Amino acid sequence: MTSTSGRFDLTRWDEDVIDDAEGAKLVRVSNSKTFEGGISGTSDAELLQALAQEGSAAYVGIERVRGEIDGRKGTFVFRHSAAGSAGGGDFRVDVVPDSATGDLRGLRGELSIVKTPEGEHTYTFDYELP
Repeated sequence: MTSTSGRFDLTRWDEDVIDDAEGAKLVRVSNSKTFEGGISGTSDAELLQALAQEGSAAYVGIERVRGEIDGRKGTFVFRHSAAGSAGGGDFRVDVVPDSATGDLRGLRGELSIVKTPEGEHTYTFDYELP
């Protein structure tokens, strides 16, 4: 397993409320990112969120990344899945098997994201390439 890290900026965030019923608001989000560091490139994602009472939330999403990983060019898709509350939660972003193209064909891996109190997003990507 190889590990690389860097940061990303959210360059677009478009949000549409699907359902605002009691208990949880359901939201569809389209966003774009620019990655720097071990992953260099751009991405577009579609997310579905449930924003529940007391600050709890969950989301699922699909994100296509176009660029390079440590100098190898291609595209690939991340799958996002998260749920949490004030007491904790789980978060997973991993590469969809067989979604990579170009020099990244065969890519496998998992991304972890940290958001600082100032709003900066950093990541660590643990991956394997054939």
